[in-house]
Amino acid sequence: MLESISLDIANYWTSNDFLTESNNRCGTFVAFDWVEDGGEYYLTEINTNIDLDDLELDNFKFDELVDFLKKGNFTFVLGLRNVAFEDNPSSEWTGKLKEILKSNEIDYDEYRVDRWPSPIPEFDMSDNVFILRYSYDEYNKLDKFAAHNSLFKDFIENSDWGKYYKDVDSEVKTRVIIFCSDIENIILHESFDK
Repeated sequence: MLESISLDIANYWTSNDFLTESNNRCGTFVAFDWVEDGGEYYLTEINTNIDLDDLELDNFKFDELVDFLKKGNFTFVLGLRNVAFEDNPSSEWTGKLKEILKSNEIDYDEYRVDRWPSPIPEFDMSDNVFILRYSYDEYNKLDKFAAHNSLFKDFIENSDWGKYYKDVDSEVKTRVIIFCSDIENIILHESFDK
């Protein structure tokens, strides 16, 4: 249930121009953080500059990401890593990504993005290149929701998903990772405790 609701929200965002990437053929990972309260789960926040480490490596659906890339005829992935977060994604997570991409004849390289508030550069890329953004984009509406929870709260409370929102403070969160792009959104990690 948490996965399908998270995906529904992501699909709404992309079909209503909330995903405002600086580049075409670009996507980012969005973490939907749910908290259990009284036997029910409530969406409390989203994050875009998410940890991609050992916990996320377990059960990450790399094969789904590869299927997405192959379906779009992408043969090259450019990862945008922020210089302020050199260790995210982790070398283990990136190693697994590179391994599965290589085995599917998809090349991978990275570009270091300057610290905030530097904008994400616009790249002039051929149609076979997909940009995978790990870093914050000041001009992306989803990143604004992630950085300013009051903006997310205003959106979600006044949406069709308002009943799933509750401002609950908890150290234990159940996270769902959705890959959001201007092409398609997919669930890349089923719910797990964060």
